Amino acid sequence: MKIVDLRPLMVRCFSRSDKRPARPHVLGRLAGFVSDGIISRRVSRRPKPGERPLLVSVGNLALGGTGKTPVVMALAEDLAAAGLQGAVLTRGYGSSLPGPLVVQADNQLAGDEARMMAQRLDSTGWPVIQSRNRPRGLEFLKKLSPDLQIILLEDAFQTGGLARHVDLVILDSWLVDSRGGQSILQPLTGSVFPFGPWRETAGGADRASALLVESEAELPEVSFHGQPVFSFRRFVELRHVSGPAVGTEARNCALVSGIARPEKFEAAALELLDQPAVLSLRCRDHVNYGQSLVQTILKEMDETGAETLLTTAKDWVKLSGVWNDSRPVMVLDMELKWAKKDAFNHWLVERVL
Repeated sequence: MKIVDLRPLMVRCFSRSDKRPARPHVLGRLAGFVSDGIISRRVSRRPKPGERPLLVSVGNLALGGTGKTPVVMALAEDLAAAGLQGAVLTRGYGSSLPGPLVVQADNQLAGDEARMMAQRLDSTGWPVIQSRNRPRGLEFLKKLSPDLQIILLEDAFQTGGLARHVDLVILDSWLVDSRGGQSILQPLTGSVFPFGPWRETAGGADRASALLVESEAELPEVSFHGQPVFSFRRFVELRHVSGPAVGTEARNCALVSGIARPEKFEAAALELLDQPAVLSLRCRDHVNYGQSLVQTILKEMDETGAETLLTTAKDWVKLSGVWNDSRPVMVLDMELKWAKKDAFNHWLVERVL
């Protein structure tokens, strides 16, 4: 499979960084000390939240790619199914619109993840609000829908000036240890940006109300600091969206993605396809698919003999408006399932009611 990596050099280096538990080097520890101090001062100035609506942040310690958006969508769907009125507030990365605004799925100027969430949650009645200044977006949302019971704040764990009741943190690395005869989960990180792929050190997890981990194995139900631990898995399937209908039997696929971790997308796609892909084109996260980039994709597809395009749902919300090739297009859809869904939903819902 030919790999065409169009991402900046630093992004490519971080993408190859080992995110398994590792002791950070000297510069990484120094960066972590500085970063932790800045974030600690920032979050200490957060205002206290009012009684309602319940404000729930979904964040992480790593630089992207840990599943914040899928978790937010899954939570919104579960809470809506439980009869709760809510909304999602997101920054709208990659968008030129400062907001606040109610995101429509067909608004090509809105953020890609914001559009994807708006499309997915349309049937739930939960609006998606995009605002570069999230405290301002929160006030906008409260005025727009004063009867909301819960608001999900996407990627706001390190955001200052934004109140919240619950902080959910998705972990990338952890260690299962024992304390007093009980198994516990201990968060781990490594070197902090710009010397590694982490936003802050493992100490940041202390601020979390609960920890979320993606794992097939059974894990401890409590963390080193006593927080509840909930695990989930992501399942993927192919969906035909354009051109002649094809499925897993598609020949000579070209994989195109503009996400934080294209390697995960590629691995999932190759597991589903009956035949190997011939091309993988990696774009930077939140890339804007202009005509120049589309022509690059088409040129690479022609040179490798690619007969089908396979991309992510996040990328297709942008590509669909500029793609005019007649070859089949498929999207890799993702479904998130909780290991103990009832326990997690009960833990969260009891904080609303």
